[in-house]
Amino acid sequence: MKKLAFIIAIAMLTTAAFANEIGYALSGGGARGFAHIGILKVLEEEGLRPDYISGTSIGAIIGALYAMGYDATEIQEISCNTDWAKLMQDKVSRRDLYIGQKRWAPYGNVVFELDQHWKPKLPSAVFKVNSLNLKLFDLVAGAAQEQDFLRYPIPFSCIATNLVTGEPQIFESGSLVQALRASISIPSILPPFQVGDQYYIDGGISKNLPIEQVQKMGADLVVGIKVNSSLRDADQLSNLVAVLDQTINIGITRNLNENLDQCDLLLEPDLLHYSSANFKYVSEIIAIGENYAREHIEEIRAFIRANPRRDKSTDTHLDKARDSFPVSSIEVYGHKYLSAAKIREYLGLHSGGILSKQEIFAACQRAWNSQYFNVLYPDLVPLEDGSYQLNIHVSERQPKTIAINNSYGDVEKLTASVVLNVENLLLKNSRFMAGVLLGGKNELNIDYVKNFGDFWGVYYRLFPYINEKTLYAYNDDHYRINSVKSLKWGGTTGLGIFTKDIAIAELFLYHSNTRLYREISESEMLPRSYTVSGFGVKGYHESLDNYVFPYSGARVMGKFNFARDEQFSDYIYNSMRGNMEGYIPLAKGLSFKASANIGSYFDSTPSDKFDPFAIGGIDGFKGYSQYEISAPHYMIYDLGLVLNPVGSLHLQAGFQGMSYDDDEFLILGSQKEHCVYAGIGYDTMFAPLRLQFAFNERKDLNTMLFLGSATDIFEFSRK
Repeated sequence: MKKLAFIIAIAMLTTAAFANEIGYALSGGGARGFAHIGILKVLEEEGLRPDYISGTSIGAIIGALYAMGYDATEIQEISCNTDWAKLMQDKVSRRDLYIGQKRWAPYGNVVFELDQHWKPKLPSAVFKVNSLNLKLFDLVAGAAQEQDFLRYPIPFSCIATNLVTGEPQIFESGSLVQALRASISIPSILPPFQVGDQYYIDGGISKNLPIEQVQKMGADLVVGIKVNSSLRDADQLSNLVAVLDQTINIGITRNLNENLDQCDLLLEPDLLHYSSANFKYVSEIIAIGENYAREHIEEIRAFIRANPRRDKSTDTHLDKARDSFPVSSIEVYGHKYLSAAKIREYLGLHSGGILSKQEIFAACQRAWNSQYFNVLYPDLVPLEDGSYQLNIHVSERQPKTIAINNSYGDVEKLTASVVLNVENLLLKNSRFMAGVLLGGKNELNIDYVKNFGDFWGVYYRLFPYINEKTLYAYNDDHYRINSVKSLKWGGTTGLGIFTKDIAIAELFLYHSNTRLYREISESEMLPRSYTVSGFGVKGYHESLDNYVFPYSGARVMGKFNFARDEQFSDYIYNSMRGNMEGYIPLAKGLSFKASANIGSYFDSTPSDKFDPFAIGGIDGFKGYSQYEISAPHYMIYDLGLVLNPVGSLHLQAGFQGMSYDDDEFLILGSQKEHCVYAGIGYDTMFAPLRLQFAFNERKDLNTMLFLGSATDIFEFSRK
């Protein structure tokens, strides 16, 4: 009898032990959160898997993937193959802009939206991260078939913080994309995220380690993985990143330490030497988590021995890798200025068939690149008939913006500009741009374009301008001998046609008046004033992937001007300018460049009485500075290689040849020059930096430095 009672007691104890269910609580911590993956790998090896999982911020993303059915090794592969830093940049692909938008070169180090009272709106965060929104859709689209997170292979939840109340928000159902994006909204770094009519910020602000949440989900035992850093000492707060990290950690640490004692197993790797922004060290951080778990393997095994468990059968109906969906409808939410039909037109997607997540991703990227949106991301909702509704969530840019640009060049030195851009001013589907430039040269440009059509159609343009700059002349030995101030004003009006991705062409009339003054010269340089009126035609095609540092695509522009009637012009003025450049990728990050640049005044008044083309400089013949060499007829050709070895670093090297003539246009010209060049560029967050060196045939070294955009944004608008 005693033996039977003993057996029953053992059975009851064993059953109770088997009844224990384990929950994982994964903390936030930015880039440090990848240590979760290394720890999960070791726990898997030891046979420990959770019955529930809840996460905050980066812990929410890793926890969601784990709950969907990915193992730690698969999550490691996903994490290491993702350029997390690039997801923050939201670089607009130049190739995806419509040709109508390519009428203007990129401009502005900083762009502010203007509210209805024309006051600048300060951004809510450093980054817009629409690329991150799209990446989250790509990662978790397979979970769209199940809107209840508690029915995942491992029941899941995540935490965000309500921006208004400061209270934690538990997400257990709905859109997984929205839940994760809300949870990772690091204040001041990522914008607050809207779900319904509420805005959310990082869940770590209110509950960084969701221990109580996994307990509420049903866990008897909690394994907490804490990867956010402890507070730094005063001597470690020496830079902006450290101070920002500390500021966020103060609030996180307070709410985190309140219930650490409720963890049955707390794992906390030392990540003090990594900030929350160190996304380039993903592999290293994963390895630190794994090494930490192995160093504490006995503690982990002791926990497992004390809490023996049996495997639970889980509902694995979730197809985590699903990548195509029958879409019966497409709905748009959040739009104010553009109609839902117009946004669907930008997307180019059609319902009533099968859409892959790659097609949806690419369509949303193209539409966002239209530059009408701050946010544009997709979400899939399952319907009762087995199809899906594709929801497109948008937040549009204000139709009024102001851009500020500071630049430095070796010729014009420091310049500052402001560009006002207003959509639909006076007329629908129009753009008004006013640009003021001060410094080494001074300009006021106003460009008003009214389009009839969005993707293709016709337009008309009005472009008045006034500018002042210094012109220089050099002798045969390339010493500067003349300088003169040039004040020029005038305008063009044109009628053009454009097609979505092919080309734009314009027929225009123009008038310009030039006055020269403050002359310092050894000989006559130019007449003191002259007027030119005439007509012209111009065309443009561009398919470059990047305007300043391209690696693929082509750019072609040609302009022809005619002024034959001396009643309207002081000179017979017939001119042509054209440039063609193409980039052919040879390998990853390596491309071949070929270009040709030509210009001629044809049979205009002799060149010593008119203004010849200035053909040197960083975007001309690199062997000489911008005004060091000039001619009324020229051709420049360029053959080279461009290299992107890592990140935003760009290298280039090549050979240039030039022929030019003072009297008539000849392809080979009577005078010839050549040079070899090499350069380095860096595409910073705010402005491109370019440094180039060139040796001309005189064996002179020409050094050219430019910070900011060196391009005239109204180049196509001019005559």
